[in-house]
Amino acid sequence: MSGPVCLVTGAGGGIGRASLAALIEGGWRIAATDRPGAEFAQGDALAFFPADLADPAAPEAVVEAVLARFGRLDGLLHCAGTSHVAAFPEQDDAGWDRVIDINLSAAHRVARAVGRHLIAQGTGGAVVMISSLAWMSGGANPAYGAAKGGVNTLVFNMAQALGPHGVRVNAIAPGIIATEMVRGAFPGEKFARLERAASARTPLRRLGRAEDVADVAAFLMSERAGFVTGSVIPVTGGLELVPPIGMIEDGSGATRAGEGSSG
Repeated sequence: MSGPVCLVTGAGGGIGRASLAALIEGGWRIAATDRPGAEFAQGDALAFFPADLADPAAPEAVVEAVLARFGRLDGLLHCAGTSHVAAFPEQDDAGWDRVIDINLSAAHRVARAVGRHLIAQGTGGAVVMISSLAWMSGGANPAYGAAKGGVNTLVFNMAQALGPHGVRVNAIAPGIIATEMVRGAFPGEKFARLERAASARTPLRRLGRAEDVADVAAFLMSERAGFVTGSVIPVTGGLELVPPIGMIEDGSGATRAGEGSSG
């Protein structure tokens, strides 16, 4: 098969798997990476390269393996990440260090490995980093919000550094997406309560789906976004919007009784 090649990290997660399908539909060949043990239906359009991105040497090794398999690499969709519920000031150092390393330091290492190759290859390309609305709200974990804010700053820097080489760099900041990671952090009835409360204050009256993020990622990776770089695109259903003053005044914070629906 011909067609551009995209490295997708965290490919076994909800957003990662949805993005694989969207990118393949758009004509991309996929180099999927995730921790050893993940399973993928491999073929001409998809190959799996197991790696633990906590290993500082992993990104360079993965890029070399992708080039050996496909002969080229044209883009990066970085979905890998981790988190846990830990409110300030209870977050311990070990948890902080792991979340920062996986969500920010590993993001830099992967982007650096791919960026060096894209410059050397000289044919342009695209990079999309999965950030989070937590970069604005702080999230359920201070390390996670801080890391995602760092990812956005990294994107701004990369967009300026790689733009002259024809490489576009953008981020997507999802809101509450009903992935296994979120369900795992809020098990059982906790997730049901989260869904009801978040849907009530979200203008679109539902949680996000992995496909909502994947479709935006596929657009940003495509030539249809050929003049878009250095952007952080919210995919939130409007969760971050401040309610109109009348809704704040009457205490609803969402819609008045009888308006809208629970979705």
